[in-house]
Amino acid sequence: MRVAFVRAWLMVAVATLGACVGSGSAGTDRDRSRVVDLGHALAATDPSWDGTPAFSRTVDATFAANGYTAGRFATEEHFGTHVDAPAHFAAEGLTVDRLAADRLVRPGVCIDVQSQVRGNEDYRVTRADIEAFEHAHGAIAEGTTVLIATGWDARWPDASRYMNTRAGVKHFPGLSVEAATLLARDRRVAAIGIDTPSIDYGPSEQFEAHRVTMAAGLYHIENATELTTLPPTGFTVIVAPIKIKDGSGGPARVFALVGR
Repeated sequence: MRVAFVRAWLMVAVATLGACVGSGSAGTDRDRSRVVDLGHALAATDPSWDGTPAFSRTVDATFAANGYTAGRFATEEHFGTHVDAPAHFAAEGLTVDRLAADRLVRPGVCIDVQSQVRGNEDYRVTRADIEAFEHAHGAIAEGTTVLIATGWDARWPDASRYMNTRAGVKHFPGLSVEAATLLARDRRVAAIGIDTPSIDYGPSEQFEAHRVTMAAGLYHIENATELTTLPPTGFTVIVAPIKIKDGSGGPARVFALVGR
């Protein structure tokens, strides 16, 4: 059954991608179908967790000097739009290179909490938020990628506003332990993504939500963008992290294939 489910969703993803990029004559179909880039481009000036430079790129060749262009880069694993593999907070968890490909292409849902965040920059998504979403849009199925749209990405790439640190404490929204537990243990989702630096809210010191979800085998997408443009349901999420052997995570390209 699991194999059939995965194959069905892969077929949906391929079909949706074809619809999104195809050159058919039905303009209305193209208007309803789109590919949304959910990631930031990597740059040395982007926000980093501790405020120190975490990414660099140097030019090794140019067209003027060499007839082609090439470069090299160095980065932290958890920089920019990136994936946290379960091994990030679970001793026996999978490293990023061991994440099965079929877990990186999943049906998605998007829970929008922008209104809550406007009144509380340290807002934590609650169990009630998830249950209200399900009441409106149906139960979240096992194996889904759940995206949390806070609107915090509007502050990117201003590090002072995005990390929002005061008196040594970061302030940004995330998930409560109760919400993380519901998604990981009860709904058994594949992944959680968010448009903030972490699925744990800024003031967290113990990364409680990480410990719950990663012990259950989930991976995370952090520092995502454009989540507020997604519908609540009806799309597929494609996640393509750098495949670092034994890595705890890595920068990633992330896309939503929004269907008709």
